[in-house]
Amino acid sequence: MAAITTYDLLNTRIDLGDALSWRRAQAPNFIRLFGAPVTTEIDGQGNPIPVVATATEHWWLEGVNMPKTKTFKAFAYSDGVGTFTVDSVAGWKPGDLFHILGDSAVLRVSALDGETGIRVASVEAANGSDFQLDTYAPSGGGTLVFDSRPIRQDSDDGEDMFQQSGSESNFTQIFRGDVGMSGTALAVDQAGDENDMTYQVEKAMDEVIRRMNSALIFGPKRRGEGLAKPSSMGGLYHFGTQEGGLSLAQVGTPRLSIGMINRAAQLITDVGCVPDTIVCGTGQAQVISTFMNSQVTVNQADTSRGAYVEQIVSAAGGVSMKVFVEPAIPDGDVWVCDTRGFNLIPLRGRALHSSPATNPSSDGERAKLIGEYTAEFKNAKQALCRISGLMNSALAITQ
Repeated sequence: MAAITTYDLLNTRIDLGDALSWRRAQAPNFIRLFGAPVTTEIDGQGNPIPVVATATEHWWLEGVNMPKTKTFKAFAYSDGVGTFTVDSVAGWKPGDLFHILGDSAVLRVSALDGETGIRVASVEAANGSDFQLDTYAPSGGGTLVFDSRPIRQDSDDGEDMFQQSGSESNFTQIFRGDVGMSGTALAVDQAGDENDMTYQVEKAMDEVIRRMNSALIFGPKRRGEGLAKPSSMGGLYHFGTQEGGLSLAQVGTPRLSIGMINRAAQLITDVGCVPDTIVCGTGQAQVISTFMNSQVTVNQADTSRGAYVEQIVSAAGGVSMKVFVEPAIPDGDVWVCDTRGFNLIPLRGRALHSSPATNPSSDGERAKLIGEYTAEFKNAKQALCRISGLMNSALAITQ
């Protein structure tokens, strides 16, 4: 990035998008996990053109390759036909093959019973299982896992073969930082006026990044209502706590365990995502580090001591998950995430930039930094799992 001079700041508009990208990539905060996607188009200099929001409500297509699972509440067998009761049969059709989670027997959908019933007339393949429809008596409900949809040879368009992924949206939010120096400060020769103003810009940009970071965690998704109530972008806690999402709410405030993390990773894996990051506060990061206490050896010649767990290999599939410490995360929560769908998107023409803001009557010079952004949390209901209700970390690390 070229040096920013006092003249530039006070007389011209400067695009600070690249500077923002570089500084947030160095930040030790949640915002660092967010990418800046690009299109397949190339600008005049041969660089890919970044993705931008084209409206204050930014929409995207969900892209998860999710196994179609259905949670059934009840099962009944009558007149040679078994019926699974689910919330909705949407996405399934007669002829689909599926199995019950935990069993290898494959069943075929013989018919759909209204909006909530999946009927099965026979076991398609036992696959070593002793499952029988007429004797199946689940204690409570269970999970049906879609396997495949065999297609006949002369299939035609329009036979319900096409699958449209779902969509989700977020609103844009304006972020602003102000830079000001008095006439006296500009006149005093300390470390050079150029350095002073550049330092002020860096401070303002860091403040913008802190505000963005907070919005990415706690921000409420809210449509703007005129000047009195500006729009705000939803963050992790909005998208990660939606109805129908993944969660592991603990009872009795237990100590965080590797088993909880593996269970959350398995939930994410089971619905087609790949867990790659564990996001937690500084306290629960210390609890995670105690998982390695039994493997730490200290010799007399050692000059340092301590343990920090940087990665955890999930027992659910063997994927590596990095431990990312974000001090703002509440102490009772740990998040297991697939961060591939995290993106920070500027509104078109509104990437962070500076422009003059000096009033004619001001004794000094001013400039403002302003930008409008939104965040994508693609596949949030499958990619985010919140472990909540955990024991206070200060107590947990003593046990």
